Amino acid sequence: MAHEDIKKLVSDIKSLKVQGARNVAKTALKALILQAKYSKAKNSKSFYDEIKSLSGVLAETRPTEPMMRNLLERASTYLYEKSRKEKRQLDQLKNDFINEQKNYIKKIDEDAEKLFAYGARLVPNDAVVITHCHSSTVTGILKKAKSKNIKVIACETRPRYQGRITAKELAEAGIDVTLVVDGAMNLYMKKADLVLVGADSVTSRGDLINKVGTSTLAHIARMHDVSFYSAAELFKYSIMTFYGTREKIEERDPSEVWEKPPKGVKISNPAFDVTAAKYINGYITEVGVIPPQSFFTLATQKLGVKIYE
Repeated sequence: MAHEDIKKLVSDIKSLKVQGARNVAKTALKALILQAKYSKAKNSKSFYDEIKSLSGVLAETRPTEPMMRNLLERASTYLYEKSRKEKRQLDQLKNDFINEQKNYIKKIDEDAEKLFAYGARLVPNDAVVITHCHSSTVTGILKKAKSKNIKVIACETRPRYQGRITAKELAEAGIDVTLVVDGAMNLYMKKADLVLVGADSVTSRGDLINKVGTSTLAHIARMHDVSFYSAAELFKYSIMTFYGTREKIEERDPSEVWEKPPKGVKISNPAFDVTAAKYINGYITEVGVIPPQSFFTLATQKLGVKIYE
């Protein structure tokens, strides 16, 4: 039975209390750290089984979160190789595992700062930027670009209204921000210089999986000849898409859309949609701004994955 502190982190991820792929991934690693601290394992195999089991539970909380999946897999691989190659005492193995995850959480934040800097350079002076949903990566870029006298239009993002989180965060940072309903995307695109969204997942073809409504925003941006960029760490690459498996689109509770719908009314509530690479000008990453077609190569290099073997 998992410790209550771990259960809370799992619940926070599943309930969307934790927002943003990077924050979800960091919270998942923190859960692994707690598992190592509370572990009752008597040997390295039992400890590995505990970590692997919890990783499976965490991965199921948010099916469309490859950044979390990739980092959980990295943690399990680290533990497996450490225990196999180095005959360490169990307590030392647990401490090494904890320190490795703490160090990687720090590295995630360091990579984010690099991404913020690349993104801020991309934003023109006096730009009007349209955003969708809430991405801590996007707000990080916009805060970095604050001195450029930018204005932000945040789509409210039904049904969970994550756009309100973005608007509140930017307003508190002193940035000129206007919240608009999702249906007003086309109207406000006429005023925009740039569209900037986050990313939940990036496929092998460079397609973007992000909050539902993102694809519509990209199509409208193309209609108005407005550049469309996604801020995405390379860890958001979905390895399974190389082998022909589609990233699962999470279907959330219908009550988020309509708590008590009339009899006979069916509710569909997909959390994400897919934006084709051809609508994306580039991905803002920790290694720079890259074309969609380059994401696969750079991501597999970073993950250390040799998918052709």
